[in-house]
Amino acid sequence: MRLVRRWFVVFSALAYLLGHQVYAALWLRLRGLPSEVRQLSLQQQRRCRHYFRGALFLGAFFAAQRGFPLHRSEMDRFAHLAILSALFDDSAEAVSPYAFSAEAELRAGALAASLRAFAQQADPSGVLFFFWSKMQEHLPKAAVALFEEHLFQLFRMETSTRHWSEPFAKQALQKGGHAVLLFRLLLDPLPTAAERCAAIALGNLVQASDDIFDVWHDAQRGLRTPAHVWLRNGQWEQLAAHFEECWERLTAAMAAVASPRKGAVALAVAEMLAVLTRFCLQHYRQLAEKRGTLPWSERQALVLDMGRWSVRWRAVAFAFRDGFLSR
Repeated sequence: MRLVRRWFVVFSALAYLLGHQVYAALWLRLRGLPSEVRQLSLQQQRRCRHYFRGALFLGAFFAAQRGFPLHRSEMDRFAHLAILSALFDDSAEAVSPYAFSAEAELRAGALAASLRAFAQQADPSGVLFFFWSKMQEHLPKAAVALFEEHLFQLFRMETSTRHWSEPFAKQALQKGGHAVLLFRLLLDPLPTAAERCAAIALGNLVQASDDIFDVWHDAQRGLRTPAHVWLRNGQWEQLAAHFEECWERLTAAMAAVASPRKGAVALAVAEMLAVLTRFCLQHYRQLAEKRGTLPWSERQALVLDMGRWSVRWRAVAFAFRDGFLSR
């Protein structure tokens, strides 16, 4: 019976995940990106689509946690925040060496003015501030204060420095926590304190995974992320332990916010990301053992292309060996 329950949980998680991804595909095909985004470069438009699909991974987790899918207005909120996130990340990289934060006295309660000043320097087109304004229109009224508080914290972190100072791992996780909580605040009803803790824990896990997946790209840009630093130093155990700590925090946080059945399905959604992250870590380790060191100059060797079926089947085989379907 335990194995049957596990398979039910996994297939329920897949239904939430695939259902929301199908919606994303239909949303993009039938509605397309907003006209303001279509004015941007093709690369920026691809980033917006990628962020929207990633946001609906979070949506699948939250939907499983509460027991029913996101409705249309919630999907639209997710789309607007995903586009805002993609444009902000691109704009933040364009401001070097982040002189903006030194010139402007950022303070809570002045987020709109701070964003407007930032947009004038980083995004003269006004698209970034347009989508911030759209987010204000779509926000549930009860969530406005909390949303602006956490957006301000994220905004301050992003405009302070590209390179994490000590303790850099903790700072990176805080960034992910604030980002994911913003998406949770788009859903009704307003999350409880325990649900906010669970969203932050999910953000920690997503940030740790993202740093591991993007280690080659971050190395090319000179970004000092936890995964980049530890892999450069050959500290495999520290990186793996860091990731597993994030997973343990999420499982502990979920125990307080959902029924055992709903919590198990939501965790199975998150575990799909966790398994892929462990698969990626194994790839790095095997590559380093084979080459003597990671080939930082060889993108094709270092980056796992999940668009290739050979890589997908390897990931599936790893998931079976990792016990994903039999826990």
